[in-house]
Amino acid sequence: MKTRAPFLYQVAEFISSAKFTDFGADVIHQANRVIADTVGAAYSGVRTDAFQRALKSKNEIFGDGVFEIWGTDQSSVLSGAIFYNALAISSTDFDEGHRKAVGHPASLVVPTALVLGKSLGLPSLEIRKAVIIGYEVATRFSNARYKEKITNYASGRWGAIGTAATAVYLLGLDIEQTMHALSNASVLSPTMLGGTTDVSTGAMSKEGVAWATLTGLQSALLAKNGFVGPFLFVDEHDDYEKEKLVESWGETWLISSNYFKPYACCRWLHSTIDAGLTIIRENQIISEETDKVEIYIFERALKLVGNKYPENFVQAQFHLPYSLACALIYGDVLPICFSAEYLKKMEIRNLIDKIDIKPDDDYTALFPGELPSRVKIILKDGKAYLKEVLSAPWDAGAHPSDEELYQKFEKQVGEQGEVLWDQIFS
Repeated sequence: MKTRAPFLYQVAEFISSAKFTDFGADVIHQANRVIADTVGAAYSGVRTDAFQRALKSKNEIFGDGVFEIWGTDQSSVLSGAIFYNALAISSTDFDEGHRKAVGHPASLVVPTALVLGKSLGLPSLEIRKAVIIGYEVATRFSNARYKEKITNYASGRWGAIGTAATAVYLLGLDIEQTMHALSNASVLSPTMLGGTTDVSTGAMSKEGVAWATLTGLQSALLAKNGFVGPFLFVDEHDDYEKEKLVESWGETWLISSNYFKPYACCRWLHSTIDAGLTIIRENQIISEETDKVEIYIFERALKLVGNKYPENFVQAQFHLPYSLACALIYGDVLPICFSAEYLKKMEIRNLIDKIDIKPDDDYTALFPGELPSRVKIILKDGKAYLKEVLSAPWDAGAHPSDEELYQKFEKQVGEQGEVLWDQIFS
């Protein structure tokens, strides 16, 4: 296998040898931050309509068990708990991500590491290492895809490979078993047909995160018992830039260059929201004074806007005018903004009527490496204010402090926040 699939062998060998790697205190601390942020997103996610509807099928699909579904009084078997925790995390679009992945690695690897690691009785350090490894593998596989062949940016399309890497590390699989686990995950990953447009219709399956998480877990468990996969999927196919996949292994860790999200909506909208909030805060503008709002942004963001007014919470999370209107009216964009009550608010709809979005060729050329936007707010008295934001807030070069992350965490988790935060960091 090493001779026929040398690149996949390098990936598997790297995962297997990670047990003996000293990641360093800073990287472990960052893993804790990512874990905390991801668990916090789950506590918001369990309140969404999508999660509640999906949970009704738990007993029919998975059955009861001893593994906790976070933020609820429900439990399930191993696969069920991991599936529902991943679904909750991805339901609010408040979870972290990575530019090179163009998606959300932690939404898949964190529930896998925490639930599977606990089931195996592993120490917290091993669980954190599994998060780091899974994050690394998931992001590398997404980033190594040939850009001209990418049909959608859904995390479910590549995330199962990261989940499988997380699971094989915790299960202690050997190199050959690891290669088959990754191969199984690749061939069985959700294809996300229509994934480039379905978010604008409000599909509750969104990016396929929960299904990819389940696929990755199953792939590792099957490989443990000798279930083999098409292990030439990297080396004898042209889906991945092979050298890019394995370059600079272990020199730095991609989890350290992630981004966090201060607003509970698609990351692509954050620069616009930040620009709008900067204008109203610096100039003490209230939304009632606004006559017109102009947004200039990369073209792909316009394709996420379906109906003029979003019809459900999933549509709203990707709907630029809706999210900006919430920011300008309420001074923030939190999960509650996507509740059924808020979707019907006339003050939001009235402001949406005043918003005009225009594509900018220069910004389109920078996407997805950058997420630039500029906003112009014109008041009823004729005054106009313009703000350009080239990078979304809380990006790799401007990470939030632990205190800022905790404040976000507490807003989602509630009264359990302090205890749960301390448990994660202990």
